Parts: sequence; C-alpha cells; structure tokens
Amino acid sequence: VLVTISGMQFDIEDEAIELITDGMYYLKNGKHYILYEEQPESSEPVTKNIVKFNDEQFEMTKKGGNNSYLLFNKGQKTSTIYQTPAGPMQINVTTHDFSVTETEKELTVNIKYALDINYNFISECEVNFKVQAR
Repeated sequence: VLVTISGMQFDIEDEAIELITDGMYYLKNGKHYILYEEQPESSEPVTKNIVKFNDEQFEMTKKGGNNSYLLFNKGQKTSTIYQTPAGPMQINVTTHDFSVTETEKELTVNIKYALDINYNFISECEVNFKVQAR
C-alpha cells in the first residue's frame, strides 16, 4: 500500500508535515493494521511503525531511534511517556474529532487533537492518515 501522513500543528507559525512511503496492510479482528518504515535523517536508524485502528481508536507505535506510543480515543485525553536523549517527557493528547472513511481502494483517518508536553499546552493539531491500494 501507499501510506500518506500529513499533519498540521497550529501555533504562532503553523507547521505542516508530510510523509509518503510504502507499507503493508491487513485487517484482523475488526482492526486495520498498517506497517511502514521511515528514515528521519540519513544518519539516524530506521523507525518501524505499526498503526492499528477502528472507528473508535487509533494507536501508533514507533520503534527505532526514538520509541514512542500514541493513543487517540474519541473525546478522551490519553497520556504516554516519550523517552528522549534529554530524558522522559509526559505527552498528553486530547482527541477532539476522529473519523474513518473507507472505500474499496482507500482508507482515511482524520484526527483533530490538542497536544501538551509535561503538562504545558503546545498546540492544536490535525493529522490525516491515508492508505491507498497499489
């Protein structure tokens, strides 16, 4: 599959990101699974990503240079610890809106959420996660 992740962080200077990469997709027990890799910088190790979601929940696990786990639940606040070279950070996401659109050749997930780090508000964010058949 072709995986496209685009996002926007709304703050003083709106910051957009986009990643387009190849991945693998399967459906198991009513959940969609997408596996893909990303190379942050040429000198950094490859990060392996596992995304699983249904109509109520979206989970993203990253393993590589920096390991992380994010969980988005409709209308809920979730927390995780993000390990960095400078030490651990408390990451909280409050999911405002969450939608999944499924067609025969494409899956799209749109998530709108608030992000805070170490209990300090950082920004409102939006991410669009699209998976297309090749």
